[in-house]
Amino acid sequence: MKHLLFSLSILALVFAGCDKDDDTTVTPTPTTSSIFTSSNIKTKPVYFSFAAKDSVASTANWDIKLTTVFAPDDSLKQFPSPGIVLNSALNVTGTYVDVKFENVDPAAVTGLTKDAVDSLVTDSTRSVKSMPVYYSFDKRDTTTADGNWDVKLTVNAAMEPLVVLNKAKGVTGKTLDATPFATFNPSQVTLESDVNDTTLVIGNKCFLYAGPPTHKLNPVANRTFVVRTINGARVKFQTLSYYNAAGASGSFKFQYAAPERYSIGSFVLKYAGPPTHKLNPYTDRTFVVKTSAGNFAKFKMLTYYNEANASGYMKFEYAVK
Repeated sequence: MKHLLFSLSILALVFAGCDKDDDTTVTPTPTTSSIFTSSNIKTKPVYFSFAAKDSVASTANWDIKLTTVFAPDDSLKQFPSPGIVLNSALNVTGTYVDVKFENVDPAAVTGLTKDAVDSLVTDSTRSVKSMPVYYSFDKRDTTTADGNWDVKLTVNAAMEPLVVLNKAKGVTGKTLDATPFATFNPSQVTLESDVNDTTLVIGNKCFLYAGPPTHKLNPVANRTFVVRTINGARVKFQTLSYYNAAGASGSFKFQYAAPERYSIGSFVLKYAGPPTHKLNPYTDRTFVVKTSAGNFAKFKMLTYYNEANASGYMKFEYAVK
């Protein structure tokens, strides 16, 4: 009888264990990964397609371009870094997470965005006469007063339109006359900070009063403005109009040469410093891309060096879901 009770107890424990296992979430079988090694990206960009699982021509449906880019704070564009550019023309989006490659489900990752590499942007604001508009050139959009804005578009007591720099965040600028916007290079200009709320670098210099009969405010021909943004990028801009489509005043319309904005960009490798001075992958950083075909892919960098220890050769492991 004791043996029977003991056996029944063991069976009960086994079945209890089975019930517990049934309630446990089973980890899906990992997607098979592959490895790709590029040719030297310092010599020529490499275009990669996750569908083709290989490099393709620049005219093909590529997803990522392996190339050199400039970090946002390299306003003079002096130090090219290895980076990843997404094919925004085919709506490829991406991001990165600091999670182990094998633990990332690319389809579950949020926050994927397109790269913004078109250099010339034209934008308009709502009227600034009732409330200031805060604008970020890095984000290419308006933001809030407590956000990372570069310029505040507003009016003074005389209702003159003003541009105020975010001096609290280190934004600087310059007003340049007899300077055609299209051909001007802002990289070497010495910039200044606003002194206070009335002594401004740009201030009320965006428009000129035309007098009668129109009494309009018009842009000044060949007057170009430069702003060094919070992220260190240099932006040149020109004002186009102070009126909305209905002809009402108060709405800034301007054009600017925008800094590139990368979803992945130069965040693929980190500088090791002396004595090696190498560029190494980040620990447990995984990159996620929604491809031009609509699939989700993930990849991690393995090395930037070939077998001869020469730099420029991106090697990464990837998987497509």
